[in-house]
Amino acid sequence: MFSQQNSKIKIGILGGGQLGRMMIIEGRNFPILFYVLGNKDEPACQVADFCFSEEEYKKMIDEVDVVTFEFEHVNDMALQYAEDREKLLPRINSVELKRERWKEKKYLKDHGFPVPRFEIAEGGEEALKILKESFNNIGVIKQSTNGYDGKGQYFIKGNPQDYSFLKENNCKFVVEEYVNFDFETSIIAVRKRRDFVAYTPTFNYNENGILIYNYGPYYDDRLEDIAKKLTESLNYVGTIGIEFFIRNNEILINEFAPRVHNTGHYTLDGTFTSQFEQHIRAITDLPLGDTSLLTPSGMVNVIGKSNVPLEALHLGKLYWYGKNEVRKRRKMGHINVRGEDLGDVREKIDNLLKLIYPQGLDL
Repeated sequence: MFSQQNSKIKIGILGGGQLGRMMIIEGRNFPILFYVLGNKDEPACQVADFCFSEEEYKKMIDEVDVVTFEFEHVNDMALQYAEDREKLLPRINSVELKRERWKEKKYLKDHGFPVPRFEIAEGGEEALKILKESFNNIGVIKQSTNGYDGKGQYFIKGNPQDYSFLKENNCKFVVEEYVNFDFETSIIAVRKRRDFVAYTPTFNYNENGILIYNYGPYYDDRLEDIAKKLTESLNYVGTIGIEFFIRNNEILINEFAPRVHNTGHYTLDGTFTSQFEQHIRAITDLPLGDTSLLTPSGMVNVIGKSNVPLEALHLGKLYWYGKNEVRKRRKMGHINVRGEDLGDVREKIDNLLKLIYPQGLDL
């Protein structure tokens, strides 16, 4: 794709959030023009070459060489139009699995990937019935659509009566066993055609469905094997994030994200080629970059805060997303840290948490 003479490659990004913003900033070293479908005041549009409104999706897609997305829940018509024009990478099959959680779970199970035990319910009343009969009223009920950052997820531990309001909801649900895991981990992987690379996995800490921090390295070759098989089964092109539970050395896939991912933000400073640059390389058919970890690294999300104390800058590198409105549970930025070893990274993360959230997390 880069062999065209005297012209820049045009990449269209569906969605105007921070993931698109970082993708554009990381892509500025290449001869690329970035087009974004989103509102002009959104993070990605602030740094894009051109920004298009939702109604202009056909015009944007017609003008670019390749279309990608920075979030699954973007304009349906734009996704389908880009797919029909054979410009969408990753392809729409991976997005469709994420738009409805039950499809993702069923796909993983049907293709032999390790997942927690689950059943699919046609509505809230059936979900509560399944929870009682199959899981002894201890489990997680997950709304099938619009479930991200902990939204639409209900962790029930023997108190189903507190969730009787779900009976009024007629959408599909996934009812899943409660996994008493030892820890959570994730891997960032990248594939194009027959080429595949993966980053060193990380330990993750989530609270109320939102990633608070992560750090690495965590070494387990099984995670890379799973990532390779999953990307091959999807015929995937681009960066993907896969989250796991580890329970008594057993690996269970929690979910995957067909895009650059929050748990891969550390790659901006901890590796030679970031996950964002790697995604651009993959969708433009450039050679994939080096994923080697340069130093133990980590990241702390800045959530629901309009600023961070200056002392935090002594501990790490700040990435601010340029969002105009601060809201509870909203990611406003993140801070990357590096250290001599895992202990050093963990100490910096602990100190950052005390500085950013002196009263504790409010989620």
